[in-house]
Amino acid sequence: MANYQLNDSKMFADITDGIAIIINSETGIYYGMNAFGTQIYENISNGVSTEKIWEKIKTLGTEEENFKAFLDAMIEKELIIPANNSNAEPNIDENIAKEDNFILELKEYNDAQELLLADPIHEVKEEEGWSPEKSSLNEDKEDVARREAKMV
Repeated sequence: MANYQLNDSKMFADITDGIAIIINSETGIYYGMNAFGTQIYENISNGVSTEKIWEKIKTLGTEEENFKAFLDAMIEKELIIPANNSNAEPNIDENIAKEDNFILELKEYNDAQELLLADPIHEVKEEEGWSPEKSSLNEDKEDVARREAKMV
């Protein structure tokens, strides 16, 4: 069984009103899911194996190609990474799945990329913590060039 978890070394996730938003703190790109996709992501985050999730949602009418594409996209974009096995059981609300026509969606957005990368909290040196003093910012030219290259 394959288990995954949020790649929290570079991703920040929040679920509001049943919709997941995951932000890549290194690239400034963020991802949104429909309500059914959010349920699947929540199950993955709660330690449910992808096999158990598939066994549950295939009975609801989800197409295997859609599930695999959704899972592959989350792995490819490094939103999730392998995790330890767990015996957690899936919790899927059939009504939410039905409202989204049993389709899992993951959308990528870069419209706030510059704003997210310009946030000074990303420039904080770990050993010094956050400080409004310029000395706490990482001014290494190679690091700046690396971050700017990701914005292209």
